[in-house]
Amino acid sequence: MKKRGKIGQMRHDKKVQQRLEHYKEKKFRVWADLPGRARPPKVGGVIPDIYARKKKKLFIEEIETPATKESDKKQQERLKKGTKKLGGEFSIKIAK
Repeated sequence: MKKRGKIGQMRHDKKVQQRLEHYKEKKFRVWADLPGRARPPKVGGVIPDIYARKKKKLFIEEIETPATKESDKKQQERLKKGTKKLGGEFSIKIAK
């Protein structure tokens, strides 16, 4: 897994915060992997960036930067498989 630089991490965290707010506005219960927040539960053995649940709907999101979108394929695949087992929807968002 490739490490992000400070600017990449800042963009990543900003996008995670945007997605957190998106789901909160839609009345989902949301966990986000951000400093100072409760971490999301593991999915496929990996902690996702966003874990959003409302009744039977489940959305798992992984936020990547241009520097990490290709290098994190193994993690993305584990999240995708884990989300499928839970009956949810998995997506990858790119922070620009």
